[in-house]
Amino acid sequence: MYDKLKIDEVRESFGNKPFTSDELYQFYLKDEPTLKKSTFRWRVSNLKKENIIYSLKRGLYTTVRKKNFTPPIDKQLKNLYKKIKAQFPYSEISIWDTSWLNDYMVHQPLTGNTIIEVDKDAVASVFSFLQESVKNVFLNPDKYEIETYMSTGRTNIIVKNLVAESQIEMRENIIIPRIEKIMVDLFVEDQLYITYQGGELRNIYEAFFETFSINQSTLNRYATKRKVKERFLTFLKDETEIDQTEIYI
Repeated sequence: MYDKLKIDEVRESFGNKPFTSDELYQFYLKDEPTLKKSTFRWRVSNLKKENIIYSLKRGLYTTVRKKNFTPPIDKQLKNLYKKIKAQFPYSEISIWDTSWLNDYMVHQPLTGNTIIEVDKDAVASVFSFLQESVKNVFLNPDKYEIETYMSTGRTNIIVKNLVAESQIEMRENIIIPRIEKIMVDLFVEDQLYITYQGGELRNIYEAFFETFSINQSTLNRYATKRKVKERFLTFLKDETEIDQTEIYI
């Protein structure tokens, strides 16, 4: 089996650059001109199973596997999530902290925000519930609130609507946004995330692409859902130093 897969040759031929399914098929056809598509699909499956190639999106692969985004989830964040979930067990809730971005920035923000996203039917109730025991809680803050009350050096808790079909996942028994969602939300909600715009947004995106495995099909879907795909793609290509060959959304 391994002889047929030509593992060393695949790695040498494609290096660390992305390649398409057709390019991989043509690679095998050089020595096996009668190779059937069904046999090729079996080889692709085995290459993935053996962690020789990785899917970037449908029909696009790489031999290099970057690490997953695993932000530091502290006890305070877990407790806050569990407190809300216990009160609203049937609501969809996601939580994260903007401090997760600090390592990828040049200038450190004075203010930190804990972002709690809740399905729209429960968002007002969650806000009222938190107001009873927590300070500096804001519900879908507008530009005036952000500039007047949320830039004081304190830690704020922001309760906002969870966008339908958001890219979220379970980590350490709480639900957090995936890296693709964070990237698009930073771009779309530039007033809420004003501290992370301009040069810092470029720094964050460049560090994310260099360090982490980003599912660009997911990035594409969520950027399309939020109606910013073309602007977002233009920003990645024109405003950052990300290798153009690594952008395929």
